[in-house]
Amino acid sequence: MAKKTAVKKTAVKKTPAKKVAEDDGVLSRERVSRAVSELKKYLERQEAEAEKSQLLDDESLGDLHLILSNVESFTGSKKNFKLKLVDVKHSLYAKWKEASATEVKDFKTLLILKDSDVSKVTADELYDNLKDSNITIDEIICGKDLKTKYKAFEARAAFISQFSLVLSDDSVVTALPKLLGSKAYNKVETTPIPIKTNVKGHFSLTSLVNHIKKVYLTKLPLKQPRGSLVNVHLGRINWFSDEEIVDNIESVASALIKDHKIRNIMLKTTTSPTLPLYTNDKVIDEMVEEKDSEETSTDKTLVKIGDVEVELSSFDRALMEVANPQEYETLFAKQINQAKRKRSSEDSEEKEEPAVKKQDTKKVEKEEKPAAKKAAPAKKAVPVKKTTPAKKAAPVKEEKAAPVKEEKATPAKKATPAKKAVPVKKASPAKKATPAKKAAPAKKEKAAPKPATRKSTRTKK
Repeated sequence: MAKKTAVKKTAVKKTPAKKVAEDDGVLSRERVSRAVSELKKYLERQEAEAEKSQLLDDESLGDLHLILSNVESFTGSKKNFKLKLVDVKHSLYAKWKEASATEVKDFKTLLILKDSDVSKVTADELYDNLKDSNITIDEIICGKDLKTKYKAFEARAAFISQFSLVLSDDSVVTALPKLLGSKAYNKVETTPIPIKTNVKGHFSLTSLVNHIKKVYLTKLPLKQPRGSLVNVHLGRINWFSDEEIVDNIESVASALIKDHKIRNIMLKTTTSPTLPLYTNDKVIDEMVEEKDSEETSTDKTLVKIGDVEVELSSFDRALMEVANPQEYETLFAKQINQAKRKRSSEDSEEKEEPAVKKQDTKKVEKEEKPAAKKAAPAKKAVPVKKTTPAKKAAPVKEEKAAPVKEEKATPAKKATPAKKAVPVKKASPAKKATPAKKAAPAKKEKAAPKPATRKSTRTKK
């Protein structure tokens, strides 16, 4: 039995190691190399079709983009002007400079220093220190030049657009958005990359040279957006070999997976479809578990304010330590009201419980009383009370009263036929003889002789 248990323990130890490897998010080199080779074949077919149709070649069609989708926003609601630098094995800028020899636009580097440090270094000194790494600084300016010489918008835009790499002193980077304008930050190539030029507050040429080499040879810049999707420009697909592209993709993906909750990683060129390289559905499950744990976990303690016990969070407790004790009731009025409501609800529930118990006891008593009443007739079943038939001799009175009433009432009611003999009322024809009203013409005869009397009076006069 001991051996079996030991075997089980070893099996349990092996499973978490696999899970850790999956959670690390290491990309499969085979899948990435296959995707790169398929994209190169796709571009070759496009170039062949472009030659047949005699269209102009667009160099940007071969730009390689690594797209990463995050579960959350990369920068939140704030806009971040600062580029994120990722370590890579193969330099983007070195390949870019080599390819620019045959392209229209040359690779140029701009260095922006403080007004007090511009006079402390020259382009020749930088060339002597950087020529071993094949790095050249084409122009050096300061903030004063941007305010005076390149103050006009058109002049400033034309000046910035000719550079492929812009390096700036880290103490000046915060002021450059106003000096360069927002359009300079729309592209990664014209966005300033901060470097250190001072050591203990003093300008140092060695520090400047070392940081320029570090950015130029081992760093890849990427612009972090406010949203959850970031596009990393890896350069042209024909600048690197397949192995170099795979190495840079792995380094970028591993760096971002450590800092963010990356769900998907895809690879594409400017015109090609996207090819999936990595998916991680566990990130969403972890977010759901975190939210559930936050909802269930209550980091609150009971604190007595006045006569009320209030639940306060860690922030509220820290605020309570700083605030004036006389202002506790105003600061934590919301929590106090909630505690009072909770207490009143608990008290009402406690009062309802005894009321329910009283109702139950009343119901039990009511049920017991009819049972007792039903049992009472057993006491009344005494034989002495049943011997009361003497009271039932009352029918003698009923026999005497009944015949007397019947003899008196019957003859009087039958002698009412005399009332029916009222035929006299039917002989009222006199009412029908109302034609006398129609004899109204007699009045007209009387009214006629009136004018005769007036005439007679005049004759008498």
